[in-house]
Amino acid sequence: DINKLYTFLQEIKHGTIVLMASYDDAATKMNDKVRAYFMELGSSHVSNLGFRDNWVFLGAKGLKKMSPFEQ
Repeated sequence: DINKLYTFLQEIKHGTIVLMASYDDAATKMNDKVRAYFMELGSSHVSNLGFRDNWVFLGAKGLKKMSPFEQ
């Protein structure tokens, strides 16, 4: 449920490290609001995810730069 993920992302406190992994098709489930939150956490790939893509991401709330830990 994308709404549960959206609520979870909103409640993350500044300085919290976030680890995200998806093995099958996170892209079609996400909406623009959720993608924007991941970009705020340092993701540079979330807007380019395609159908059935795998995704691994490590970021943090308040990160000033893009995360180097994403594939």
